[in-house]
Amino acid sequence: MFKRIIYDDWMTIVPVIAFGIMFTVFIVSTIRALRIRPTERERLSSLPLDEQPGNKP
Repeated sequence: MFKRIIYDDWMTIVPVIAFGIMFTVFIVSTIRALRIRPTERERLSSLPLDEQPGNKP
């Protein structure tokens, strides 16, 4: 009987820990994205669109 109680508590804690980790990663990445310098933001926003003369098919 006690094993089942401990097991049920463990099953409740795992999603809470997983949510906490994902929430922390989301908050940290959001804060880093908001604090980036405008010049770096412009450089990063144009990276996928940069065309180099030697890469045209």
